[in-house]
Amino acid sequence: MDTLHNFTLPQRDSGEWPAHPASAPPWRFIVPTAIVCYLTLVQLLRFRALRAVERKYAGYAADPYKLSYRQAAEIMRLHQLRDTPFLFYFGTQWALVKSYGMSTGTPLLVRTRQLCDPARVGRRAEDTAILLVELLVGDLDSERARRATARLNWMHARYASRIVREDYAHTLALFVLEPARWIDRYDWRPLTRLEKVAYFVYWRELARRMGFEDLVPETLEALEEWKREYEDKHMHFIPENRMVAESTVDLFLRGIPGFLHGLMRTLFVSFIDEKPVRDALGFPDPPFWASALTTGFFRLRGFALRYFFLPRPWPMDPLPPQARDGRIYRSPRFVGFEPWYVADTWYNRIMLWLTSGGKLAPGGQYQGRGYVPEELGPAEFEKLGREQVLKHAEAMKAYAIAEKDAPIGTGCPFSFGF
Repeated sequence: MDTLHNFTLPQRDSGEWPAHPASAPPWRFIVPTAIVCYLTLVQLLRFRALRAVERKYAGYAADPYKLSYRQAAEIMRLHQLRDTPFLFYFGTQWALVKSYGMSTGTPLLVRTRQLCDPARVGRRAEDTAILLVELLVGDLDSERARRATARLNWMHARYASRIVREDYAHTLALFVLEPARWIDRYDWRPLTRLEKVAYFVYWRELARRMGFEDLVPETLEALEEWKREYEDKHMHFIPENRMVAESTVDLFLRGIPGFLHGLMRTLFVSFIDEKPVRDALGFPDPPFWASALTTGFFRLRGFALRYFFLPRPWPMDPLPPQARDGRIYRSPRFVGFEPWYVADTWYNRIMLWLTSGGKLAPGGQYQGRGYVPEELGPAEFEKLGREQVLKHAEAMKAYAIAEKDAPIGTGCPFSFGF
């Protein structure tokens, strides 16, 4: 009894009684709810664009090789410009690097010095990127795309006697297969069969317009097998391979501080994850930590994009519009190594200064007056072949699909040659 009489209620000072749930700060409920809603929205929207494409082209699922090149272009824009653009263009860059392991092609590259001379290699890289954007992003039947195709053919024709014709098909195989390999391994989703075949169909049309369609196999699987057999025969080390590859490495390292060159060179080699390619280029095997670091980075990036980031709301647009003066001026956003053909404006100067650490500026030697497709290429060829290229481009009109649902044109528009 004494115990009961002596018992007293504790004072209701702060901290004595547990707080009632209703008095908890509202952010304890709002923040988790917002996070759950956001992550749910990510999952709802992540595959929406892909599903829309699959519904539109469901009739081609059984045999996507029946796609026209116009239909293929619409399908491939999804992964090229919206869903997986980073690894698409990264894989395209590495397709070019891998092509330098072919003993049939690098001797010509060394003789022309386009990829070995530090004063030329930057422009060559930018011109290659411009031509790819014109042909892959723009309308293949547009005036500027036809001129870009004609210019590419004109430049190749100048070395026709020294180019191994099968190398065209091998480079095409790399462009078709390598981006898909990178995306399938590391991006937030792999490409569907419809997307892969559509990209192949589009490149097969480019091969038709470049005059080597007869070398391209009929299916994607046959192309991959042909590529493997061709590399078994011709991918082996010669000194010219290493010369071109080292020049490319040096180009990538231009914007990197000197004390990081050793590290970045090691990481560069770790991107080349196929030993036969490394051996053909003359590169040593990378250390385990470098391969683990690059693999881990790409896998972590793919996981984060898949589950934590909303999809791109609209496609990228790396294709610059034509200005009133008829020339095309590149955006500083899409400059790779050197600001060729970027207009010399204050805005572009500021953007390039910020992105290059003050090392690059438009104009001057980089021709701030823009470009036209019929003048692309080495400086010594800039004013050559213009009339032939324009005539060639005009002839391609008869080869295009007149209407979206019309059959593909027949015959080779390059039968007249140069």
